Order: sequence, then C-alpha cells, then structure tokens
Amino acid sequence: MTMQGREAALAWGAVAVTLTIWASFLVATRAAATSQLSPADVGILRFLPAALLFAPVWLRRSPIPPSARWVEVITIGLVGGFAFVFLLSWGLQYAPVADGGVFAPSMLPLYVAALSFVFLGERFSTLRIIGFALILAGALGVGGWEALTNAQSGAWRGHLLISAGAMLWACYTVAYKRSTIGPVDAAAMICFWSSLAFLALLPFIPSRIPETPPSALILQIVMQGGLSGFVSTMTYGYALSKIAPSKVAACAALVPVMAAIGGWIFLGEPISMVKAAGITIVALGVLLASGVVHARQR
Repeated sequence: MTMQGREAALAWGAVAVTLTIWASFLVATRAAATSQLSPADVGILRFLPAALLFAPVWLRRSPIPPSARWVEVITIGLVGGFAFVFLLSWGLQYAPVADGGVFAPSMLPLYVAALSFVFLGERFSTLRIIGFALILAGALGVGGWEALTNAQSGAWRGHLLISAGAMLWACYTVAYKRSTIGPVDAAAMICFWSSLAFLALLPFIPSRIPETPPSALILQIVMQGGLSGFVSTMTYGYALSKIAPSKVAACAALVPVMAAIGGWIFLGEPISMVKAAGITIVALGVLLASGVVHARQR
C-alpha cells in the first residue's frame, strides 16, 4: 500500500472510530437516563477529564498552539466545544436523547456542505447533492418525522437548540479545515478552553453532579470525558486534516442509524418498517454524499 493509501485508510478509520463513539454515547445515555445533569455538568464531565488527559500537550506547548490565532481559539476552541455542547445538552432538557441523535448528526452534513461551498470553494457533483437529499429524507424516517409529529409539548425548543448546535459544530469543522493547527493541538485547545468556560458557569447554574448516582456518573465520565472528549476530538480532527469536511460530515449521518441498531441489539428497542427504510436511505445517501461511489467510478 502506498503512503497516500495508508493515510486515506487511517483517515477513514478515524471517521469510523469517531462515529462509533458518538453512537455509543447515545445508547449509553439512553440506558443510564442521566438527563438530570445540567448543561454545565455535561460540559464539565466532557471536557475537564479530557483537558487533564491532554495536560502534557498544553503544558508543553501552551493552551494556544503557536500557529493558532485568537479567532481560531474562539471558533475552534469555544464554538466547537463549549457552545456546541451547551446548546446540545440544553436542547436535551426539552427533547428526548433520541431526537438529539437525529437532529444534530443529520443536519450537520447540510450545514457543512453549505459552509464549504461558501468558504472553501468546494463544489459538489450531482451524485453528492442527491446523497445529501437522501440523508435528510432518511433521517426523517429514522426518527425525525416521529420526533416532529409525536414530540411532547415544548420539544420543538429542544429541536431548535440541537439544530443550532449542529450549525456551530459545522462552523468549527470548516474553521478547523482552514487552519494549520494539528489534530492533537486542536483537541487539547478545545478541551482546555471549553472546560474553563463550563467551570465559569457553575456560580450561575447549580451543579447536579453530587445528586447523580455513582454508576451513571462513572459512565458519563468514561463516555463523555474519556471517549467523546479525549479520543473522538482527536480522531475527528485527524479525519478533517486528511478528508474534505463535507465528506466527513456526510458520514456523521450514520450516527442515528448506528444508535438505532445499537438500541435494538443492547436495549431491545424495536425498529419499525419506516425506521428500517430510513436506515437504508441514509446509508445510500452517505455512500453518495461522501464521494465513495464517484471515486470508484473514476
């Protein structure tokens, strides 16, 4: 295998690891039912353990990488970390966790594609545009339509907050692609500044961590801080450094699909015919939107 082939394989492997962690978090959160945690609590559990794990990086090279500008510290370190997680966890105060698994990853490809078109000059083939449309249609089948029609009173607020969080994540994705910051430095920067921002909220938002059952708290520390905060932040950044953001974001649409399958295997949650059809459509949309079919044709 050539050097270029190995880099491509590692990049797509990083995408697979990232998606698996994101989907596993949704399944674990459903199982633990830890919705009692406040948005500040979720952010602290996600970024503070990861920031401590990244301490050798930011202590040696400072919390601001040498090649980073302050605008990148804000758009990457705070928008992609603090603001995204705050809006997502705030939205989950109104909407079920399953809705978050649909609205955030499924809207991300569309937002990233639009921003990549404007700021990165990326152009899309007809097949990829069809793929993005299929992702949106399939997401409605996986859970979006059910969330919109059968949502409890006030859940629409959660949907708006979660979708806004996905837009901020898309801004971070494109901003990181335009920067020259390495994946490890970027991950350390995100966790350091976001943990400080969430700690600063504690005087204004009472913490519910002391009231959380120990088993649920340990699960959140492992899934949020260890896997989501530490591992997936690096793997997502590495994938972005090697692959076009729109292709990586297209694969994120598989997260609700993987979460639905995981819920069926581990939690016994049924998959209806509509949801099964949505899973199939999303998978086909990802194949087209990610450029895999076009690459094979070439």
